[in-house]
Amino acid sequence: MMKPAVIVFGGSKGIGAATAGMLAQEGYAVMVAARNGADCETFARELRDEGLKAHGMACDIAISSQVEAVIAKARADFGRLDVVINSAGIMDPIAQIEACDAEEWARCIDINLVGSFHIFRSVLPSFKAQGSGVIVNLSSGASSTAIEGWSAYCSAKAGLAMLARCASAEVMDQNIRIYNFQPGMVNTELTRKALTHKVNRIAELDPAEFDPPESAAAAIAWLCRHRPEDLVGEEVILTDPEFRRRMTLLKGGNE
Repeated sequence: MMKPAVIVFGGSKGIGAATAGMLAQEGYAVMVAARNGADCETFARELRDEGLKAHGMACDIAISSQVEAVIAKARADFGRLDVVINSAGIMDPIAQIEACDAEEWARCIDINLVGSFHIFRSVLPSFKAQGSGVIVNLSSGASSTAIEGWSAYCSAKAGLAMLARCASAEVMDQNIRIYNFQPGMVNTELTRKALTHKVNRIAELDPAEFDPPESAAAAIAWLCRHRPEDLVGEEVILTDPEFRRRMTLLKGGNE
């Protein structure tokens, strides 16, 4: 029987890597994609050494042709594509607006928002053709909360929230599920780096007290497994008590 297949953009480290590993353990064929292709292939090889099916490929999601190439490669290698996880992203520049480099600010928008558009645009036609599919975007509380020094990141995540809602409205009757998932504060390299910028009170937090990436990965895997219709296009928040209750109650099957 052919394995279900997933692409994890930004899958070589952090939440993306934890999610790729967890889905591979659950029986998915996994394509790990990120800007550093060597890291992707190293991680994919580690999964293969465990007897799992995984490939790695370089991809900058800000470049549409690279996104298209990853999707085409996954389909060719795995014979299908069922899920796309979009965890690729950057936070820089972190600074007061007047101190931001304009090109760096635009680069943050290109990766976090325009790159997400490239993923939607590239994968939705095939999901429509097969009559099913799941997309999970890594969102953030920054999508709705203004944070001093994080203007680029907050703006990109706010745009992604609306982009996901628009995409969901366009495919709502075609068995395609799109979710924006907010993991909260997670102890990753990206978060630790952000905390070195002393521009707001978030920098005073201790990353050792944050959730590990595996907590977010478990929730993402749950969304892929259950495909809850009522959360489509919404901001799914890991710290929401009701969401945690649903994860606890539902161990298998679909809603």
